[in-house]
Formats: sequence, C-alpha cells, structure tokens
Amino acid sequence: MSTRTLGLRRTMTPNQMVAYNVARARALRGWTQEQAADALAPYLGARLSGPSFSGLERSAWTPTRVKQFSADDLLALSRGFDLPIGYFLTPPPPESDAGLHAPDAGVEGLDPIVLLDAILGTPANLGHWEDQLLGYAASTAPMPKSKRQKPNVAPADLAQRLAPRTVMRARALLRECLGQTDDAADVLERLAEVVRMVDETAADDTADEAVSEGTERKRSQATRAKGRTGSRKRAPAAGT
Repeated sequence: MSTRTLGLRRTMTPNQMVAYNVARARALRGWTQEQAADALAPYLGARLSGPSFSGLERSAWTPTRVKQFSADDLLALSRGFDLPIGYFLTPPPPESDAGLHAPDAGVEGLDPIVLLDAILGTPANLGHWEDQLLGYAASTAPMPKSKRQKPNVAPADLAQRLAPRTVMRARALLRECLGQTDDAADVLERLAEVVRMVDETAADDTADEAVSEGTERKRSQATRAKGRTGSRKRAPAAGT
C-alpha cells in the first residue's frame, strides 16, 4: 500500500524503521507490549512503561516524536527478541513506498536499498568485514585469573556466517527472474524439458536433412550414371 499523502512520498529515518520493526518483532513473538517490556528489561537496564513502549512503536509513523535508538538499544533489542540487529534496520517492503531519510536525501528520500547495503554489505566491501572476522576468530583470548570465569569465545566459523548473505542474494536474483523461490525448481525443470525437446527436434531435423541430402545425392548420382550410359549407347550411331 502506498504511503503517499497529497502526492508526497513518506520518508522514514533509520530510527523510525527500528521502531517499525520493534512492533513487527513483538507481533512475531506474539507478545503484548507488557510482555515485550518484561523481556527487554534485563538488557535495557530498566523496564519501559506502557506509555513509553506505546510511544516507541508509534514513533515509526510520528515524525515529530521519533524515538532515538543507540547502539546499546539495538543490542538490547537483539538480545531481548532473539533476532539479529539487522532485523530492526530492515526497511518496510517496497510496496509501502517509503523513502529513507538522511542528510543527503532530497524530499523523496533515498532508496531504502542504501540501508540494506549498509547492513548486509556489498560484493565490493564485504571482504573487509570477512577479513576482520577471520582475524577475530584466529585470535586467542587471555585466560581469566579466576577459574570461575570463562575466557572470551572466538568461534572459528565467524567468517562463514557471512555465506548466507551470498545465498540470500542468489535467492533474490532467482525470485526476481522466476518468481517465488519455492516455484523456481518447477520453472527450471520445465525450462530444462523445453530445452531437451528443442534439442531432440533439432537432432531430428538434422537427421532428416542428412537423409534428404543423401537421397538427393543418390538421385543425382543415378541421373549422371544414366546420362553416361545413354551417351555410350549413342556413340556408335554418331560415328556411322
């Protein structure tokens, strides 16, 4: 559904998009605002009141009172809802026709893909993050002085966790070309069958052409042979 009013495109700041996704995350978990406030309290360090939580969600559509989220808040949201931070920075779907508000944006706002590129990376810059993760995974944390403490964890698969982003880009390309990815296999199978049929038809046509050429060649040879035979039979008469 378009969000244009009087022909103007709605623009949303990244903070408004976070607020929008807080409401989506709460719906995803099936929580009331009270339940969501309880789940977030340990990670925010304080419990949001009912009016505060309601105002937070409303700020997605109220540009005059936008909730400002810090990096600490994003981490708390990620831990409280058990969702990646990127989830909370995902723009509304294109059908909502919302632009991304930023200092360098015009009245129409930027294409929200700018925000997605910032979250997911691009083929041109993703390697830098991968190198950093590889370095993090290769580093060894110092052992704590107390046996009751555990050393910091450095999973060896950190860089490999970026692989799903590549898969997601591939799925997006398939969806753009073939529709829903669930249907892509059927579409590709049908295309493969068509290709096989075309190949078989081409092979049959080639065989038919070869047979036709062979038949025509035999006819030509037979005609020439008859011509030579006729010439030999008529030769004595010509010399008499």
